[in-house]
Amino acid sequence: MLDDILCERYERTVRKDNCVLFNGLVLQIPADRHRCHYVKAKVKVLRFTDNTLAIHHGPRELARYDAQGQEIPNELPAAA
Repeated sequence: MLDDILCERYERTVRKDNCVLFNGLVLQIPADRHRCHYVKAKVKVLRFTDNTLAIHHGPRELARYDAQGQEIPNELPAAA
C-alpha cells in the first residue's frame, strides 16, 4: 500500500497494438475479462521504488513489469 503512494505516476495512451511505450520499453497489456483491448485508452504507468512498473486503468491494475519491461505474473490466487 505504501508503495502505491511512494511511486512516480505517468499518463500514457495505449497504442493500436495494445501496448504502452514508457522510457523506451514497450509494455504489452495482457488480455483480461474486463475489455477485449485498451486501444486509445488513457492509462497510468506507475514506477515503484524498486524500478518495477504497473499499468492501471482507473482503479484496476492491468499488469506489472520488471525493470526490463517483462511482465510479472499475477501471484494472487484465483477466486473460487
